[in-house]
Amino acid sequence: MDRALIFVTLGFALVFFFARESNRLTKVRLHEIFISIYTFSCCFTRLFLPVFKGDGEPCGTFGTGLSLWPFYFMSLLLLWIVAKGKQWRIRRPNLWLFFIFLAYAAYTLLNPYNIARRQTLVEVFYLLSFAVFMYLFANSFSVKSVIRGIYIGLACTVILHFILAICYPVLGMEGVVKMFDSEASTRSEERVGAVGTMGHPNALGTYASYYFTFFVACFITAYKRRPSAIFAGMAFIVIVLTASRSALLASVASVLAIVVFYIYRRYKLLSLQSILKGIVPLGIMIALLLSGPLSFLFSDVEDLDEMTTSRLMHYYCGYEIFEDHPLVGVGMNAHLTYLGENSSAVIFEQVFDMTDLWQPEEFMFTNPIHNIWIILIDELGLIGFLPIFGFVIWYIATFKWRTRQSRNRYYNILNISGLGVMCCWLVQGNSDWAPLTPQVLSLSLMFLALSLNRHYAAEEHPEFATVEEAKRQLREQMAEADDDEEESLSVQPA
Repeated sequence: MDRALIFVTLGFALVFFFARESNRLTKVRLHEIFISIYTFSCCFTRLFLPVFKGDGEPCGTFGTGLSLWPFYFMSLLLLWIVAKGKQWRIRRPNLWLFFIFLAYAAYTLLNPYNIARRQTLVEVFYLLSFAVFMYLFANSFSVKSVIRGIYIGLACTVILHFILAICYPVLGMEGVVKMFDSEASTRSEERVGAVGTMGHPNALGTYASYYFTFFVACFITAYKRRPSAIFAGMAFIVIVLTASRSALLASVASVLAIVVFYIYRRYKLLSLQSILKGIVPLGIMIALLLSGPLSFLFSDVEDLDEMTTSRLMHYYCGYEIFEDHPLVGVGMNAHLTYLGENSSAVIFEQVFDMTDLWQPEEFMFTNPIHNIWIILIDELGLIGFLPIFGFVIWYIATFKWRTRQSRNRYYNILNISGLGVMCCWLVQGNSDWAPLTPQVLSLSLMFLALSLNRHYAAEEHPEFATVEEAKRQLREQMAEADDDEEESLSVQPA
């Protein structure tokens, strides 16, 4: 029933998109419809085709079986677009990225401590196929078509999630969300959370934080400002209704980072102007919001203690794995299998004998560790983890540089969305594993891959939305030029 309803919903969306563009249906519009449908399809956690199911439990974040996701089939259409529309005139792939991925795949598959190579192949196949999809995707569409398509797809997503969040938990219509995912998991009766089409409150909160950042990026770059503000507000309400505190804090951190790194990008990070105009006012507003209307999420002390204890127990499991194999780890998508095989080495009583709260050991050995950074360091070891963490730091550190290099508003939206993804990983990733699930990962990886596309960054913006927008960007360019001149003069010897 759930997959049938998903296909009906996608079919209805496709008819709506074609009807909306019936009077101006061109090749560019068809491309935008394609992007919209793909983006909309990413929000359905049950939209996959199982090929084979692996034997045994527990499984990692990517599961034990191989499944076909929507982008596998979309890649065939992209091949047709590249062949017919581009006559195979596509840019040469980045060979450095190819060799890096090949090295990681060989590194984790040849790891002598990897006891779940079949599960590792599942994750390697997913990441490789998604990289191919993104390569074809970037070669098929302009950055303007990408933003227009993503905008429509995510607008449909936030509307659907908002309606489902009102149905449950506000109206208590739990059966409605189970129509999209028959195995949807809700919270306890004391603190229920919206699940939407994602099957779990934490997964929906993570996904909603990504498209919340996207609509915030559209708003501050003056792209469809009024509807973007409405969609961002709806997305924030969805996050609140999931009752996911980590997703809420991640969204707040993303907005704070956008204010510091983009809105006040002409100033230094810790300059007086940046602190007084950006950090302090926004911090006061966030504090009032969390201590006022949203304080109910943090008022249940018993629930907070229980969640904290369960995560500390999980972190202890991760520490035991890291202590066994600190350099090379235990293999991608294999930490849970390794933990189950070596459960006797995990002695909770000696570490948590003074705590009043307790989580069943079965939960610890059948659920991935609730911290994506511990998962990465356990599965890849220090050798594989440190380059990834270094990339995260580099991405944030070079955000201003990428923004200044581009005069394209559409690319800046992608760049800001990528910054939001990084902030969510850094904040929410410390208390949840939802960012590593295939359903959620597809949207975040798309933003990151497209924001690092140097050809998109080099595209010129075709037109300004208004005369005021042109004047505003001209003032910013002149101010940035003055700042650069002052900095160059300040470093000259007397």
